[in-house]
Amino acid sequence: MSLIDDFIESTEPSSSQRYANPYSANSLSHGFDHVDPIMLETGYISTGFAQDDARIFSLDPVQFPFPDPLVAMAVSNNVLAMALETNHVLRIDLQQAHEVEDIEIPRKPGEGRIYKIFFDPTGRHLIVTTEHGENFYLYERWKKAKQLARLKGVIIESIAWNPLTSTSDPSTLPILLGTRTGLIYETTLEPTDDFFRREEKYLKQVYSIHELGMPITGLHFEQFPASPRKYFVVATTPTRIYQFVGTAVGIAGGGAGGVTGEEGRAVFEGLFAKYDVNPGFQELPGDLTHSELHFFSKYQDLHQRGVAQTFAWLTGPGIYHGNLVFGSGDSVIDSTHLLPYPATASDTDPSAVVVSEVPLSIALTEFHFVLLYKDRVRAINQLNDQIVYEEMIPLAAGKEVRRLTIDSVKNTFWIYTNSSIHELLVTREDRDVWRLYLDGKHYDTALQYCKDPAQRDRVFTTQANDYFAQGRYQLSAKYFADSTVPFEEVALKFVEREERDALRKYLLSRLEKLKKADLTQKYIIATWLVEIFLSRINELEDLATSSTPSDGSVPSADAGATANDHQLRQRELEDEFRVFLEAYHGYLHRETTYKLISSHGRTDELLHYATLIGDYEKVIWHWIEEKNWKEALKVLSKQVGREHSVFFFFFSLFPFNVKRRDLLKDHGADVTRQLQRQITFETISP
Repeated sequence: MSLIDDFIESTEPSSSQRYANPYSANSLSHGFDHVDPIMLETGYISTGFAQDDARIFSLDPVQFPFPDPLVAMAVSNNVLAMALETNHVLRIDLQQAHEVEDIEIPRKPGEGRIYKIFFDPTGRHLIVTTEHGENFYLYERWKKAKQLARLKGVIIESIAWNPLTSTSDPSTLPILLGTRTGLIYETTLEPTDDFFRREEKYLKQVYSIHELGMPITGLHFEQFPASPRKYFVVATTPTRIYQFVGTAVGIAGGGAGGVTGEEGRAVFEGLFAKYDVNPGFQELPGDLTHSELHFFSKYQDLHQRGVAQTFAWLTGPGIYHGNLVFGSGDSVIDSTHLLPYPATASDTDPSAVVVSEVPLSIALTEFHFVLLYKDRVRAINQLNDQIVYEEMIPLAAGKEVRRLTIDSVKNTFWIYTNSSIHELLVTREDRDVWRLYLDGKHYDTALQYCKDPAQRDRVFTTQANDYFAQGRYQLSAKYFADSTVPFEEVALKFVEREERDALRKYLLSRLEKLKKADLTQKYIIATWLVEIFLSRINELEDLATSSTPSDGSVPSADAGATANDHQLRQRELEDEFRVFLEAYHGYLHRETTYKLISSHGRTDELLHYATLIGDYEKVIWHWIEEKNWKEALKVLSKQVGREHSVFFFFFSLFPFNVKRRDLLKDHGADVTRQLQRQITFETISP
C-alpha cells in the first residue's frame, strides 16, 4: 500500500468537514485495487530456491484532477508538494492532513512560471524558484509564501540541505545553493512572523566553478563521521563533478553558531577558499543539458542519520557512480564506474538499430538505479548491471513525463507527468541480492543477505567447492562443515587427495556441530580423529628426524619445510590432540583408544588419556614399570587422603594381575622404602 493509500484512508468524508479549496483529499483515488494474497497451508517446506514471481518494482498510479498542468513535485518526510503551471503550490501531509492546502505564489505579470521546488529532509522548508529568478520560501503550516529578497535574480538549480537539521530547530542551518550561472551561495533560512525581518539570516557567495553558462545541477555535503568540523562537498554540472574537502566552522553540534549575520563570514567560506585556483574535478564530456546527482544512505531517519555510502550522477555517456570513503585524505569519492545506458529497441520497427537513450531522470536505491524515460521506467541492478524491471508509463495524448522525485527520509519514489502521479513501489529489494553476491564470489556479503537456512547452505556449499577446486583445502573443510553436503562425500574428497589436515579440521568441525543425541556419530568420528592425530604426529616426528626431503607419500604442504618447522608443527599438533582428548574423551571407547595410542608408541598421550578417564591404576603401574617411584607416588598420593595408609592402598592393587605381583616381588623392597618415605613426608608436612 502506498502513502497515498494511507492518506486516502485517513480522510473519511463527514458532514462537519469543510474544504477551503477545490483540491480536497477526496479528489485523490487509486487507479486500481490491491488484492491481498491468500496463503495456503500445504505442508511443503520451501528450500528457498523456487522462483519468486513477486515484483520488486511496480507502478501505483494516483488519480488526481489537476485543474492545471503539473510543473514540479517534491516529497519529503511524508509531505508532498506539487507546483502547478498557474503558480499554485498544493501541499499534502500524507500522514495527518485531511485536506490539500492550496498556496498561491504571488507574482507580477511577466515574472515567469515556477521552475523548480526544493524540499528539505524534514518536510518543513520549501523553496520555490521561478524562470526569472524570483524565489519564495514556504515554512511548514504557513498559508502564504514569502519572497526571498536577497536571492532576487538567482535561478536556483540545486540545494544541498544541511544533514544536521532537526525538527526541534526551526531554521535550516547553513545550506548551499547552486545556481544556473555556476555559482554556489551559502545561506541560513529562519522563519519569522515579523514582516520587516528577512528569512535569510545572511547570503554569501562561497564559490564559482568558472564555467560560463554551466549550471550547478547537483549539490550535496556530508560531515565526516570521525571529524565533526570536517566536511565533504560535491557539486556537478552537466559535464563535471567537483569534490571539496575541508573544515567548516560553526556547524558542529547541530547549531548555527559561528554565523554572525549579514556581514559575518560564511561557515563554508574557508573550505572553498583553497580550491579557487586548482579545483579537483572529473570531466565526462557530452552535450547533455540536464544532469542529476543522488546519494544513498541506509540510515536517513531524522533521529538517527548516517552519512551517505554511495552516489550516482546522471551524465551524457552514462551513470557515473561509486562509493564514499571518509578517510584522512582530500578525496572521498572512491571505486567509481561509468555504466553506459542500456540500448533501447524501436517499438514500431523491430529491425531498427537499437540506440542508447539518455534518461530524463534517475533515482538511486540501495541496489538499483531507477531510470525514467519519456515513456517508460526501468530498474538496473547495480550488482550485475542487468535490467530487472521495465514498465511503460500510461500517457494520454499530449501529455509528457516530467521526472522522478525521492523522499529520502521515508525511502519512497515518485514519478510525475504534467497531468498524473505514480508512486514507484519497491518491495523486498534485497530479495535476490544474496544470489548475485554469490555469483560474484562475495561469500561473506552473500551470507549477510540470506533469508533462510537453505540460502545459507547454498552459499556454504558453493564456497567450499570453490576453495576445494583452488586447492585451499583447510578453508574448504571449514565451509563443508557448515554445509549439508553428505558426510561421506566430503570425507571421501579429502581422503582421495590425501589431505589429512583438512580432513581432521572437517571432522572436528562436524563433531562440534553434532547434537547430544547423536552418540553413534560422535563415537565414530572421535575414534577416527584419534587415528588421524596419531598418524600425523608420528609422520611429523619422522620428518623432523630425517635429513632427506620428504617422499611422495608426504603431503605437499610439508615440502621444503625444515626440521625445526616439523618439530614446531609436531608440538602444536600434540597440544591440539590433548585438547581434543580433554573435550571428547567421553565419546571414546577405552580399550580401542588404548590400543590405538599404544600402537603408535605415544606414551605421553596414553598417560594423558588414562588420567582424563580416571584410570590411575594404569598410570601408576606405568611409572612402576619405569622404576620412576617419584612419579608413581605423586599420582598415588593425589588419590589417597592423609587419613588412609598409602602403603596398604598400594598393595591392594596387586592381586588382580600376576605380572604385577611378580613386579612387586622383584622390586617390593624399593617400593616399600619409597612409600615409607612418602608416608613419613606426609605425616610431618603441615
